[in-house]
Amino acid sequence: MSQPEDLRPGTSDPETTSAPEQQPAPFVPAPVSRRIWAWMGVAYMAIIIFLITYWMATATFLSGITGIMLFPLLGALSAQGFNNAALCRRGERAGSPALLTATAVIMALLTLSVLAFGVVQLLDNWGV
Repeated sequence: MSQPEDLRPGTSDPETTSAPEQQPAPFVPAPVSRRIWAWMGVAYMAIIIFLITYWMATATFLSGITGIMLFPLLGALSAQGFNNAALCRRGERAGSPALLTATAVIMALLTLSVLAFGVVQLLDNWGV
């Protein structure tokens, strides 16, 4: 009597079965705008972890941290404005590069002023 063939998948003879080779998809990095918003999310997660840790360690909430909480959002909006202006200059997006650059500069100045205000508020919270 002959031996029964092994009918499990993946155990057939490689010479008789020819599977087409699959090429891996080429690496395509994320666009700059997605990376900007991802870093903003990372900044917010770090701030939230700090706030929760501070709350757990001292049993008090930090008050007057509006500037610190607005800083990542305004920074991301400024970076997005500069990115859109660069895309307009290259012709990949419609719009006025000068207007987008001016808006991004205003947003960057607002970001820096809000950060300075937030640091002052944070230091007042600790009595410094």
